[in-house]
Parts: sequence; structure tokens; C-alpha cells
Amino acid sequence: MQEQILSIKTFGARLRVKDGLFEVTVPDLSGAGDHRVEQFAPPTVRSILLHRHTSASADAMLLAEEHGILLLVLGDFDMPTLLLAGLQPAGALDIWKRQIALGGTPQGLEFARDWLYLKLQRKLKWLSKLKSYRHGEALRAIQDCEKVLQEALLQMKSLALRQVEKAADTLRGLEGNAQRAYLQTLSFLLPSHLRFDGRSKRPSADLFNALLNYAYGILYGRIEKILWHVGLNPYFGFLHGDTRKQKNFLFDFIEPYRPWVDKIVFNLCARKEASSQHLRDLSGGGVWLNDDGKKMLALAVENVFHEKKETWGERQYNLWQTIELEARAFVRSILPQGKDASGPEPAPATVQI
Repeated sequence: MQEQILSIKTFGARLRVKDGLFEVTVPDLSGAGDHRVEQFAPPTVRSILLHRHTSASADAMLLAEEHGILLLVLGDFDMPTLLLAGLQPAGALDIWKRQIALGGTPQGLEFARDWLYLKLQRKLKWLSKLKSYRHGEALRAIQDCEKVLQEALLQMKSLALRQVEKAADTLRGLEGNAQRAYLQTLSFLLPSHLRFDGRSKRPSADLFNALLNYAYGILYGRIEKILWHVGLNPYFGFLHGDTRKQKNFLFDFIEPYRPWVDKIVFNLCARKEASSQHLRDLSGGGVWLNDDGKKMLALAVENVFHEKKETWGERQYNLWQTIELEARAFVRSILPQGKDASGPEPAPATVQI
């Protein structure tokens, strides 16, 4: 039976239970009384996402817990804020235990290194394509950047991980140096009026960084939902510190997928599809995307992540599906043999209400 994700986001929508089914009512705010009602059998629902200005009854929460359905409450920027979990230990508990046990160990750090390694490989693959139709100074800039990234890969591969804290610092340093060379090269390849001076986050200093920050926000939100869906806890990471107040595992796991977003942002700038018209000035200095800029970028990200394919086994999947498949593969790799809380299938369809 095909499972689905219920994403309840229409203003005033209510999740209730009727005759053993989930019932979602979307009120007619015009006053005509033409409310929209949809029902879903619990076995067809994998998870429920509650957005701001929606509600769920206690009966609906209890029905979700009874059927092992994940219920997430989303806050600003659709980021998961609250997880509803039952009092009985669930399959995810075994995964969380393994995540915690791997923290601060060479084995855990090896996973983080592999994700950074894949990130650099994807950057090199993209740079090779950029190099194929450039010459002169642009070509030399790409070639110089490739050397920096290739050297970082070699040092990462040969790095001993026994002294975890020292090795983690070294990994962060190698990745940071490679990132600076990479961004400097991307900037040089852009039209002169769109060039930027490194990363700026809060606030963004230029168009490229404003686009990149918002695109990374989209990526963070979607990947965090994927992690919860497959049973992983975004907070129990290996490389990005050990504080439980930050989503350190999310920061670790997201690394290989950043180059896909970098490419989208770069192409929007290089093709002049994004411009200063998509920005608004902030009172304290810096810029941020305006509503038109956000819509343009969100559409570009969704189009690429749904249309571009990656090969997994003998089949091809879109990028969102690929990310979930890789998350599930990680779960299988850390659980004891014979325990698999996460099957190989990609994410189900999302029903937006």
C-alpha cells in the first residue's frame, strides 16, 4: 500500500479523527460554508507535517502514535520545531543510541570525512564541466582551484582518525581552505558586477550570498525532514561539535549536497536570471531576497531537485529521493546486523492540504 506524507498548511486547517480515519477539514474563510474535507486511512500515512496556523486534536495525535506515524510541527521557514513521539520505545531509539555511541569516535568521524570527501568530489566534477568551455584566465583559475581541492582530498584520505579532536580540527581546516579557493573561483567566473568576497550570512553582503543563504535554508529544511522520517536524530553529530542545542548531525550529513545548490545559484547569476531586482536592502546594512527573489529561487531548486537524476543501484532517482536513499543506507550501516528500521524505498508522495 502506497504511503504518503500529509502536509497540512492551509490557514485554519484542522486534523481530527472520524470513524477511525484521519479527517482534515479546510475551512471556507469566505463564509459560504463550503468547507473542504478529506479522509485518510492510517496505514496509508507515513508522517504528518503540521504548519503554522493549523491544528490537530488529541485523538488525531493518539491515532498517529498508535500506528507509528511521525508527527512534526513546523515553525519558521518550515523548519521542524516539535516532534510528537510516544512513550514506548520506537525503532528510532536504536538508531539514536548508535548515533550517540558513534559521537567522539574514529568510526563516527570517518562517516563525517566520507561526506566531506564526497562534497569535494562533486565540486571537482562540476569544475571539470565549467572548465570545458572556458579559456585564458578563467581556465587557469579553475585549474588552480582543482589543485587545491585535489590536495585536500589526498590529505583527508590519508588522515589518521585515532586522535578524534585533533583529526576533526584538521578536517575542518582542510575543508575550509578548499571552500575559500572554490568560492573565490566561482566569484571570478561571474560577471564583474556580481562578484563577491567570500561567504556572508547574517546579513548577506551581495546577491550571490543572499541566494545561497536562502537556498541552503531550503536544503536544511527538506533534509531535516528526511532525517526524522528515516529515524535519524539531526542533533547527534560527529564533526560539527557536541552541543545538543545545534543540529550537528544535520550539519554533517548535508555537506555532500551543498554543491548541487551552489550550481543552481551560480547558474542563476551567470545566466542573469537573478539580479539586484530580487533584493531588498536591510536597515542595518546588507541585503536579503525579496518575495520575487524567494519565489524564483525556490522554484529553481524544486525544478532541479525533482528533474535531475542520480543512479542508485540499477535505477535512477531524483535528488530528493537520492538523499533519502543515502540516509537509509547510513541507517543500515550503523545498526547491528539483522536490525533494519528503515527500508530501501525512497520517500512517498506528499499530499499538501
